Amino acid sequence: MNLIKVSLLVVGILSSLAHAGNGYEFVEKEIKSFMKEHDIPAVSVGVIKNGEIKFAKAYGTYSRKNKSPVTTSSLFQIGSQSKVITSLLTLALVEDGKLKLDDNVDDLLPGLFSSIDKTTLRKITIDTLLSHRSGLPNYPNNVTRVDGDPMEGGYTEPQLLAALKSITLEFEPASKFAYSNFNYAVIGYILSEKTGKPYETLVEEYLTDRLGVVGFYAGLTAAQQSSIVTPYRKDDRNVATKSWDMGLLAPHGGLYSSTASLSKLMVKQMAMYQRFMKNKQISPFISTQASYPTALYPGLNYGYGMFEATPELGLYPQTVLWHGGDLDGFGCEYIFSPGSQTGIVLLTSSGGREFVLLGRKLMQNLLVEKAKASKTAIAHE
Repeated sequence: MNLIKVSLLVVGILSSLAHAGNGYEFVEKEIKSFMKEHDIPAVSVGVIKNGEIKFAKAYGTYSRKNKSPVTTSSLFQIGSQSKVITSLLTLALVEDGKLKLDDNVDDLLPGLFSSIDKTTLRKITIDTLLSHRSGLPNYPNNVTRVDGDPMEGGYTEPQLLAALKSITLEFEPASKFAYSNFNYAVIGYILSEKTGKPYETLVEEYLTDRLGVVGFYAGLTAAQQSSIVTPYRKDDRNVATKSWDMGLLAPHGGLYSSTASLSKLMVKQMAMYQRFMKNKQISPFISTQASYPTALYPGLNYGYGMFEATPELGLYPQTVLWHGGDLDGFGCEYIFSPGSQTGIVLLTSSGGREFVLLGRKLMQNLLVEKAKASKTAIAHE
């Protein structure tokens, strides 16, 4: 074949690719359909394939009144996805020798849990807190909020200390799994006590300088406030609500971020998992360096800050890690497969169960497409 024919062939192939779409038509179609069906003001998405960000797009507007289009850098409150960040900070301090996974709260916060006997108290460790096996309740009695409404007024240190003084365990530490938001509030307080720095400072400085993770905020500047997308109640998507003011509960659910930053975090986490799977090299990004059965469903485990779903669970054909968050307004989904280096990040300004199912559907499709591509590549070798 001469040079002219080769050139024409290449031009023809490139032209056909240009008209074939971006390869993520399914993702776009499903998001647009979801927004239309459920009257969702905004969704932002990032897709990772082969350990790289391959698709990123935002849909909708900052609010029903502010018609400025959202971008992949627009800020959303990420709810319980904050636990992933708190886990990263904790495991970094463990790696630096400033904490140990078997450190117990009697030593870490001496005299504060006066309602629990010392023998039991010493069984509550960093490990059991990170993995939701501490026995602490989801929230203590002095955390109050009307369901559907945002948390307001913050949660102060006097409130936290009063809760620790009177709290009652729901089960023997390390005996079983029970998801507890308060676990991560306690961890956040431990991190502050251990470093002498507020949790907000650890997120701003230690997360960036030590781990190279940027774009996560426990508190926002005046300029950043203008980048927050307005949330809407999930039980009435025409009613605007607002961000949660969580105070010392922020380590479990109060951080802000964007799909751009979450996607970069996922890429970094995937890269560390490649090392871990190859030579068992531990890092703070490996949430399943310990993994405990939840006993909720076969194949559903929890490590440090993330769930693990094995094929036995039946959701995905391969092991997938995820977390996410829902704040009765904002919603976040963060799902990836360490083995295939495929994942998706989603943020919305009106969450709920339907949003969770959207994330699951998109991830399932991505894994199916990845498997097809792998089979095609093998067939052509």
